[in-house]
Amino acid sequence: MEALLPEFEAEEIKTIGDAVMIRVSDPDAAVRLGLRIVDELAAPGSPPVRVGMHSGTAVPIDGDWFGGTVNLAARVGGVARAGEVLMTEETRSRAGEADDIELESRGPQRFRHLPDPVPVYRAVGSGGVGRPLEIDPVCRMAVDPEDAAGVRRRRGYSYYFCSEDCERAFAADPRRYIGTSEAARAARKGFLINLAIFLVVGGAHLIAWASGSEPHASMFVLFGAWALAIALHYRAVRRVL
Repeated sequence: MEALLPEFEAEEIKTIGDAVMIRVSDPDAAVRLGLRIVDELAAPGSPPVRVGMHSGTAVPIDGDWFGGTVNLAARVGGVARAGEVLMTEETRSRAGEADDIELESRGPQRFRHLPDPVPVYRAVGSGGVGRPLEIDPVCRMAVDPEDAAGVRRRRGYSYYFCSEDCERAFAADPRRYIGTSEAARAARKGFLINLAIFLVVGGAHLIAWASGSEPHASMFVLFGAWALAIALHYRAVRRVL
């Protein structure tokens, strides 16, 4: 990947685990660099490669860059699927339009520590470069869904496999492999949000009652029904997992 950077006047800032932070002054060049990266590195049978970007000001300190722009770029990359190049509205507007690059809206996305949703776009180059790949839940390699060795559906979600061996391993013990899948993460997140709201609202009412406020019988019915719903929600999450 380092060999691509001079062509786009890009600078590698640092690596963080298996992630690389790159700074590009020109947003159009940044989009084209992202497409080149996934074109050359995001192939079926390889580890997942994804690109996220955001444009704005940042603070340089000792060769590194800090600030909200950097944080948002990292979070955009975090929601990208294997083989995808995602960008914010800010990068899209600054990069302008190009005949050889198609921009597809991914809709508003919510990111941690940001009060409002952020519009996100996917860049797709000529030949379909930048289109997403799936991830084999067993070996964690990228898989082209149109050329997968096997596909299995579980609880309404499709899992793609790079080989028959991976498909057989999944079929023998699916729960072993889907605990970190997109479906599992969504199921856990939904349950935790439901539980957190219940605890906050319930705690607030307990404090009010302890302070002398008279509880209403209807509130006990409401919290009892809510607790039952949480128990059923937990069972549903367990079935997904």
